[in-house]
Amino acid sequence: MTSALISVGDLANIMQQKPVTLVRALMDDPVSKTPDARNAMVLPASVDIDLDGDGSDHTTGFPHSMPSADALAIYLGNQGITANTPIAVYDTRGMYSAPRVWWMLKAIGHQDVYILDGGQPAWENAGLPISEQQQYGKLTYQATPRPGWFANSSAVLQALNTEAQLVDARSALRFKGEVPEPRQGVRSGHMPGAYNVPFDTLLKNGHFFAKEELKKVFEQANINLDRPIICTCGSGVTACIVGVAALMCGATQVSIYDGSWSEWGADTQFPVINDHTK
Repeated sequence: MTSALISVGDLANIMQQKPVTLVRALMDDPVSKTPDARNAMVLPASVDIDLDGDGSDHTTGFPHSMPSADALAIYLGNQGITANTPIAVYDTRGMYSAPRVWWMLKAIGHQDVYILDGGQPAWENAGLPISEQQQYGKLTYQATPRPGWFANSSAVLQALNTEAQLVDARSALRFKGEVPEPRQGVRSGHMPGAYNVPFDTLLKNGHFFAKEELKKVFEQANINLDRPIICTCGSGVTACIVGVAALMCGATQVSIYDGSWSEWGADTQFPVINDHTK
């Protein structure tokens, strides 16, 4: 695929030529409990997708489930976005939840959408303007859902003991079960046969590493980019950082386990490997 990323310079140039809606991806950090900067100044022409709010389906019992295509379409339309709107998604903290919003948009068929590499810090470091947030008129978003972007627990169970690779974006300590999970009632450990690629090993100062460096990270984790990949994490958000990196490196069969460890670790019918208690 062509890169999912767009640089600050390229985005600023494009915005001189045509209207682009900037989507600020918001989500509190579930590990450090640090709230996102919801009340801060924003990039020009910004609207919000709040993954702790209406940007996720909270009826599932899990923190950040993908909304139905219809529900997401209504949410986007209420933000003044249509299926033809050029979009650049950005984070307030460099790179964290924007890949999840990009992934959600791709899953409902959005074509013209990019992730701002480096997010708002890179924009501000370049001396580009920020502003107060504005309100935009409501429009109609026509979703065209695309299969394969997300996987459920049944798909993950079926993938065990096949050539598909489960890639866990959580920290090594959480993956090995050496620290408790941040969410109550969730077991520590990982799925049988899973590989660990902590999402922050793919980033530097809020930017993705270059493709060749990303490939080295996957190689060191013994991941074959030619085989199917299912990415998982705590709640399906930082898994998308790994998913985007895999796509950038040429992988073609990449999906996100939407329930991720919030579902798997909480349900005792699913097997868990805990390195700490071996």
